[in-house]
Amino acid sequence: MPYVTISITPGFSAAQKKQLMQRTSDAVVQSIGAPVASIRILLHELQEGCYLNAGQFDTQGLMFLVEFIAGRTVEQKAALIAALSRAGSETTGIPESEVRARLIDFPKHDMGMAGGVSAAAQGR
Repeated sequence: MPYVTISITPGFSAAQKKQLMQRTSDAVVQSIGAPVASIRILLHELQEGCYLNAGQFDTQGLMFLVEFIAGRTVEQKAALIAALSRAGSETTGIPESEVRARLIDFPKHDMGMAGGVSAAAQGR
């Protein structure tokens, strides 16, 4: 935990996508102190024509959705947003002004963990 979903528009190489996932993992570790063994990252490449940015088609887009167990500080969350934005921009060339991140806290009893039990049941 945390789980990160990256949505990205088409046009990036396999190497860029791999580097983006690695830099995302590094950003999570460095900004909120999550152990790398607990981080899961999914990358979804959008189909052509499936992203509308400020009324414009055919623009590059990059969004991060981070889901984690509640309890991170406001400062940790701000550091995570900044680190993801920087990593995304540096990896893809998309300006930081166009990179977005959303964070979602889940109560411990609403997060399923290994073995099919909640984080609360695991004492997290």
